[in-house]
Amino acid sequence: MKTFNNLSPYQEPKPVENLRQLAQSNADVYGDKDFYVYKQNGENVTVSYNDFNKTVRAFGTGLYKMGLAGKTIAISGDTHPNWTAAFIAIISAGGVAVPLDRDLDAKEAAGFLKIADCSAVIYTASLNKKFKGIAEELPLEYYIPISPEEDDTISFDKIAEIGQNALDEGEDFFDTIEPDMEKMSILLFTSGTTGTSKGVMLSHGNIICCINASCNATQYCKDDRFVSVLPIHHTYELAAGQLALSNQGASMFICEGLRYATRNFKEYKPTALVLVPLFLETVHKRIWDEIKRKGIEKKVRAGMAFSDSMLRMGVDLRPKLFSEVTAAFGGELRSIVCGGAPVDPQILRDFYSFGITVHQGYGITECSPLVAVNRPGNIKFDSVGQPVDNCEVKIVPLEDGEGKGNEGEILVRGGNVMLGYYKNEEATRAAFTSDGWYRTGDVGKMNKQGHITITGRLKNIIIASNGKNVFPEELEEHLMKIDAVKECVVVGREESGNVTITAVIVPNLDVLGESSSDTAISFVLKEAIAQINRTLPPYKHINKFEIRHEDFERTLSKKIKRFLVK
Repeated sequence: MKTFNNLSPYQEPKPVENLRQLAQSNADVYGDKDFYVYKQNGENVTVSYNDFNKTVRAFGTGLYKMGLAGKTIAISGDTHPNWTAAFIAIISAGGVAVPLDRDLDAKEAAGFLKIADCSAVIYTASLNKKFKGIAEELPLEYYIPISPEEDDTISFDKIAEIGQNALDEGEDFFDTIEPDMEKMSILLFTSGTTGTSKGVMLSHGNIICCINASCNATQYCKDDRFVSVLPIHHTYELAAGQLALSNQGASMFICEGLRYATRNFKEYKPTALVLVPLFLETVHKRIWDEIKRKGIEKKVRAGMAFSDSMLRMGVDLRPKLFSEVTAAFGGELRSIVCGGAPVDPQILRDFYSFGITVHQGYGITECSPLVAVNRPGNIKFDSVGQPVDNCEVKIVPLEDGEGKGNEGEILVRGGNVMLGYYKNEEATRAAFTSDGWYRTGDVGKMNKQGHITITGRLKNIIIASNGKNVFPEELEEHLMKIDAVKECVVVGREESGNVTITAVIVPNLDVLGESSSDTAISFVLKEAIAQINRTLPPYKHINKFEIRHEDFERTLSKKIKRFLVK
């Protein structure tokens, strides 16, 4: 037995074979221990590992009795134990689970339901009204609320009740169906409108590969407590977070919402968290703002330097010296797993000095999503870590020769890599090399020990600081409808640790007039872009624009050379 962070005992994680076995083995090992804790009407509700497995079996059997086993079913809404149970049950019953972003508007959600050929959709209480409206326009076999507003609705609980009755009568479909680990079991739509999104096809085996890799790369156990902050439809939160952590017996406390995160941290006292950079950066800034407000910055930095030197000699003074800082997380936090976008290494160094180790990782939806992560005892602040189990990574020179030193495109191969893009053979072919490596579109380098450092992106996709994906083509499509725009490129500018969505615009002087000043052009563009932003969610807003007076360089096929737009 080992120890992790001098906090709790750690044992080698049990191997996961499939999602049904994960839920069952968790119940066998952890029994009545709390798996989920969440608020309902201001009171804590607990779901044990036994309770959760019982729900998975009942709901999976209910799907079979309702004629939904093996079909494609979407899931959307807030983090809830029954969201996770539905995900496991759908896949274990031979179907395809389609996690949908809860923030999609009704038109986009309906569009994805159509594209995926969904037979049903399951959703939490906050989306009851939205899906009731969608149901009037888009007939599916079933709309299944987790918390129904009407008693006669075919709800999650009613399907689970049908399944439990069948189990009591000896029905063994769910317990005996042989899982096909190679077929598409999960369909994830990348961010964007239905016209620009791609459907990432993951197999049952892909997600199991991620769960096992996550467990082997981290060191958590049944004594650990997590607070779930991120949206559950993200594979990062779901697979690398909740499902992997369940295999290690941790308890998962569901955050009531970002505005209540601090309150929930103080109540639940997490020992570890799974976060995106934006959250980490925001807390880091608040910590230093408060330190500066008190006028003790020099004192704190001197204390950090002294504590770091003592730590190198094996003496850990951090819990005593920086208890006020860690109190923001409940006082018992020792580690954070962070992924979704690069983090300033200085932020990671500061948190380590305060007594909180940040394990920066690297993942892509197409890789289920985990590719690499920093391991306990082997942290490099400027690296996203080493490749996880059952995943190979290599760096190949850039085709245009722009790479510096050993820098190149990051390619991935292994059990975590997707099957391809849904109904899009052309995009699938373009995503892989001739010998089967997935082209991430990310630029980086890797040292002899396998530590990967991300240095840039070849892909057009912009990853915002909150981990959300923004497709520049979608925004460019809006911009090109403005008469005053001749051509444009949307990029993500790195500013003070945050990504600012910026439009680089070549104005249409035929419309504006050859003698138009930049001031006059800016006035027109500012108003037009403001109108576009009013139609988009905040994370997609075009925050800045730049006027360019020469045309963009293009390839022989007349495509803009985006990598030259700095």
